[in-house]
Amino acid sequence: MNQNATEPAAAAETLAEVPQHVLRGLPEEVRLFPSAVDKTRIGVWATKPILKGKKFGPFVGDKKKRSQVKNNVYMWEVYYPNLGWMCIDATDPEKGNWLRYVNWACSGEEQNLFPLEINRAIYYKTLKPIAPGEELLVWYNGEDNPEIAAAIEEERASARSKRSSPKSRKATVSAWHPDALQQPPRTSPGSVGVSRSQLRLSSKDPSSKSRSFICFLTAPEVTRNQ
Repeated sequence: MNQNATEPAAAAETLAEVPQHVLRGLPEEVRLFPSAVDKTRIGVWATKPILKGKKFGPFVGDKKKRSQVKNNVYMWEVYYPNLGWMCIDATDPEKGNWLRYVNWACSGEEQNLFPLEINRAIYYKTLKPIAPGEELLVWYNGEDNPEIAAAIEEERASARSKRSSPKSRKATVSAWHPDALQQPPRTSPGSVGVSRSQLRLSSKDPSSKSRSFICFLTAPEVTRNQ
């Protein structure tokens, strides 16, 4: 990503350095092997067919201010209404999970995953079926991509359905029991895409020095009364 040109080149990652908790957390459909798009990194490869629409996550890392991040190769930036821009930083493998090892495609045409924010957590969702022997690659090209727009709307519809379910309504009523009125709960319906916020994505692009992405997604109206 935006590494200082005077800094020494990063040493290549090896499988021996992957923490055990990362290996234990791998879904059964994938394994870690050297990446085909970045020779210095480990990549995530499918070992079984993965259907379109499969969701993985959330992306795990330390929550930091941007000024605290020394390397932006393994991070996402998410806007929190009360905190501002915060980075989910997985530079340290011990602080991340297996999604840290998903690499960026060289172009939108190569991608088979796309990022999705749900309740200010980052998930990856498959954009197309992935066959055994293919590397999982993420890219972000916004809601101008009809398939991504449809997938985001599907997530929004699912979130609306969950909030309107009898179980959800019962939980809301219970939360506002008179005994709790002395200190009302801080309700947050959550969001799919971004609610009153922007999700800023920074990544290393193998075809150039660096590339940054900013997306502005409109969440359902119900998520704006936070």
